[in-house]
Amino acid sequence: MLELPSSCTKSETFDTLFGGTIRVIQEKNGYRFSLDAILLAGFVRLRGGERVVDLGTGIGIIPLILAQKGESAGEIVGVEIQEKLVELAQTNVHNNGLEDIIHIYQGNIKEIGDLFAPCSFDVVVTNPPYYRVSSGRINPSSQKAIARHEVMCTIGDVLQAASYLLKEGGRIFIIFPAHRSVTLFDSLRSAMLEPKMLRWVYSRENEDAKFILTEACKKGGEGVEVLPPFFVYAHDGTYTPEMARLYSDATMH
Repeated sequence: MLELPSSCTKSETFDTLFGGTIRVIQEKNGYRFSLDAILLAGFVRLRGGERVVDLGTGIGIIPLILAQKGESAGEIVGVEIQEKLVELAQTNVHNNGLEDIIHIYQGNIKEIGDLFAPCSFDVVVTNPPYYRVSSGRINPSSQKAIARHEVMCTIGDVLQAASYLLKEGGRIFIIFPAHRSVTLFDSLRSAMLEPKMLRWVYSRENEDAKFILTEACKKGGEGVEVLPPFFVYAHDGTYTPEMARLYSDATMH
C-alpha cells in the first residue's frame, strides 16, 4: 500500500494514476480533477523542447500527466487563480519530484500579461470553465463554481490569453462541451486560432456527443482534420480499450 504523504490532511484525499506513477492530493469536497482532464491530456501531442502552459491548471493534473508522458523536455507551466489550488498543485509537483520541469503560478487569465511576455509559449493546454453563469445551477462550492462556470473568465477570455501567449504557428489543445461547439469555434477564430484537428467524445455509442477535443493553430490556414469518434464506455459499461489506455490503473483512496 502506498504511504500517504505527511502533507495530506483529513479533508483531502491521496490519489494515484498509472499504477502510482503520478500521485496527487486533492480536496474531498472541493474541486477535483475528472475524466475530461484525462481525455485532454491524452489528446495533447508535444514536440521535443516545447514550452507548454496549462491555463486553469487546478491541482496540476494535466502538467503532471504531460511530464509523465515524457514527450517534451521543455518547461511545463500551470496557471491557476485560486490560492488553495495553487498550493495543492505546487505540493503535487513536489511530491512527484518534477520541480525542475513544472512550475505553477497564481494569476488571473484576464491579466496574463502580468505573468508572461507575448509569444512566449509553443503550446497552450486548457480545460476551461464550461458553463455560462446564467446557465444551470451554480455549484455551492466556490472552487467548483470558478472551475466549471464562467465566474472569473469566459471562453473568450481564455482564448485571447492563449493567443497572446502563443508564438505564431503555436498550438492550443482544448476540451469543451459538445453543445457549445459553435461558441468555441467562433471564439477560436476571434482570437486568431484556427481549428486544425477535432475529435468528438461520446460516453457510449448511440448517445449524443459529450465533449469536443480541438487542436488549433495561431494564424493557421483553413483546413481541419476530423478524427474518428472517441467512446469512453463499451456496451458492458467498462472502459473501451482506448479509454482504458488513458486511464490505466487509476486508483482513488
